[in-house]
Amino acid sequence: MKAMLLSGVCLATGMFASASAMAATTPSAKQALQEQLAPISTLQARFEQQVVGADGEVIQTLEGELAMARPNKFYWQSEAPDELTLVADGVAVYYFDAFVEQVTISDQHSAAGQSPFLLLLDAEATAWADYEVSQDGQSYTLAPTANAAQQQQLTLTFGAEQGQLESVVLTDGQGQQTQIQLAEVAMNLALPYTTFSYQIPADAMVDDQRAEPQL
Repeated sequence: MKAMLLSGVCLATGMFASASAMAATTPSAKQALQEQLAPISTLQARFEQQVVGADGEVIQTLEGELAMARPNKFYWQSEAPDELTLVADGVAVYYFDAFVEQVTISDQHSAAGQSPFLLLLDAEATAWADYEVSQDGQSYTLAPTANAAQQQQLTLTFGAEQGQLESVVLTDGQGQQTQIQLAEVAMNLALPYTTFSYQIPADAMVDDQRAEPQL
């Protein structure tokens, strides 16, 4: 469950990385993606996520709300029966599984290499060199090179008229896809700082995986 969430969310947090950090072998696609991302400072939306196996079978479905802000801040909350919370505050990533009452904390900079979603959060990540950017209409695909440590491909699709992010698809090396559809998208609204400030529940177990735990 945790692996699916970490690889399948954090989606558009990538939208707020510095455009100058994006390494691409297709300059025109890189520039077009930069132009899509540049006007966005915050984003809120409802989401529906499906994890689909290589055989086409739906493995998991989640619904909930997300919010994100430049730079590198993200909030994700899925609803019952799978209540999961993920908050990236720019320094650390907090993942809370309500079923097991456990919070896992990881260093956000280190986590950026685990998935192209989290990679997009880090404007200075050297792992950008491991991805190529291509464009097909309003869709942009970040494809890993042969030497990339993580063989995951990310596709972002924007609306043709208003330029809003509509969907995200992550495909892993085994053909499994995480498909995220957005609705009720609102961009560039002021968000309270508490949106990205996670408070650990008093009765939760804590698994702090940061190199230098701060608790």
